[in-house]
Amino acid sequence: MKRFLFSTAMLVWVTITYAQLTGIKTIPGDYATIAAAIADLNTQGVGPGGVTFNIQAGYTETITARLNLTATGSPNSPIIFQKFGNGANPLITAYVGTATPSSATPDGIWALVGSDFVTIDGIDLYDPNTSSPNATMEYGYGLFKASATDGAQNNTIRNCVITLSRANNASSTSPMVEGSVGILIINSTPTAATTAITPTSAAGTNSFNRIYSNTIKNCNYGIALSGFAASSPFTLGDTDNDIGGTSAATGNTIINFGGASGATNQAAGIRANNQWNINISYNILNNNDGTGANHVSTLRGIFAQAGTSASANINNNTITLQSGSSTSACTAIDNGIGSTAASNTININNNVIYVGYQTATTGIYTAINNSATATTVNINNNTITKIAGVDLGGTGTHVMIETGSPTNANVKNNVIQNLTRNGGSGSWRIINTTSPQNLVVDGNLIENIGWTSTSSTGSIDAFYSYSNAVNVSIINNIIRNLYTPTTGIINGIREWGTTGNKIIQNNQVYNFYTTTGGTGGATFNGIFCSIGTIEI
Repeated sequence: MKRFLFSTAMLVWVTITYAQLTGIKTIPGDYATIAAAIADLNTQGVGPGGVTFNIQAGYTETITARLNLTATGSPNSPIIFQKFGNGANPLITAYVGTATPSSATPDGIWALVGSDFVTIDGIDLYDPNTSSPNATMEYGYGLFKASATDGAQNNTIRNCVITLSRANNASSTSPMVEGSVGILIINSTPTAATTAITPTSAAGTNSFNRIYSNTIKNCNYGIALSGFAASSPFTLGDTDNDIGGTSAATGNTIINFGGASGATNQAAGIRANNQWNINISYNILNNNDGTGANHVSTLRGIFAQAGTSASANINNNTITLQSGSSTSACTAIDNGIGSTAASNTININNNVIYVGYQTATTGIYTAINNSATATTVNINNNTITKIAGVDLGGTGTHVMIETGSPTNANVKNNVIQNLTRNGGSGSWRIINTTSPQNLVVDGNLIENIGWTSTSSTGSIDAFYSYSNAVNVSIINNIIRNLYTPTTGIINGIREWGTTGNKIIQNNQVYNFYTTTGGTGGATFNGIFCSIGTIEI
């Protein structure tokens, strides 16, 4: 880098050359602190071959302001900050904040601003502040844009432990999200975080970032991505961000999220808005592992919010989610990515979900909800069961799988079992479909579902379709051991659509019963169909 200096008395030509950083640097050693290393890197830039900062295991640093990385790497000259040696991860402790999620400059620990090809490996973050929302951090790691042509791309954050304050559930101004966020990827700059940027090129997106093998806890959101609402052909939208990778070794663990005292805003483990071709897989989410608190407002495990005509993979996650509310919705996987069909596919496969909402009055629990009208939605090979010792309650309709209204919906080989409800006159819809054009429900096992109360008058629909689909195929399913204590109604297969062709074959539907202690008579229907062309 060169700088030219001029004097009003006489012209003086001075050339100051800064040597770009290359090779291996140590902290402490070459730099006393991480903050000093970042400052020098921003000034001098990265030389050929890149630079690696080895931070000694067990190193600690308390910062007085946000770490702001503006330097950028390249494929052949990356920037790496990594733990070096055996022992505890290096730890960065936050300063005392002054802002909220509605502030133009929210508080954060480390921001990457338009930086590319940066890896942060094994560097922990901690916010000790408890006075919310001003003193607490809004984010731990934040990936921001520098401009409409300079987004944060091809970065990796891995093997970090991020601990913030779940007390921060404060309202936000978009594109910021509510409360504290462990890792934030956002369509704004860090000093104008509440002003969305309109990218003018693909380089202005936050794309190709990888979030792997981190443990994130005590946040309102574990990971949140808030992108630009791009239009076709979607080249200005965030693309190919990866949360969790392709194996258990790269999945993230997000625990004790939400749970702020008296929370009025929503919380989630992972939230992804305006994303294209995102992968959210192999993550472990538990909103309360025994050291957290159940959230008293809207709660989700994975909230894949929006992405017009996008594809997405939400696979192989393990989600334990229970609400502490009485009236708010609780949803383990809530997908809205993919609306406006354009040969796109949403995969929600191989997830394990543990459900619980014992405090519900009118609040409802949904294990898997798809509201996107994608071309194809696959909801296959998922397992849904209860959290040990935790029932569902209330008068609402709890739904375990909702397909929504895509063009093609496939619901295959799911296991939904051992769910109990502690009372009320509500209902279950175990698999519910709205109006996909083509629907296949094949090879699912639904069993051991009912009430622990002896005074319930609710109903169970193991499969409920209010669908005018062109083709419906309900085959090879096993539905058994459903029970109600009093005058409830149990339907094994309730095909309620009035048009289209329906094939209902090779299903096993049996053993519906009234439990001991109930009075009155229940109504049991194995298969209950409305009009249309039906083949049984």
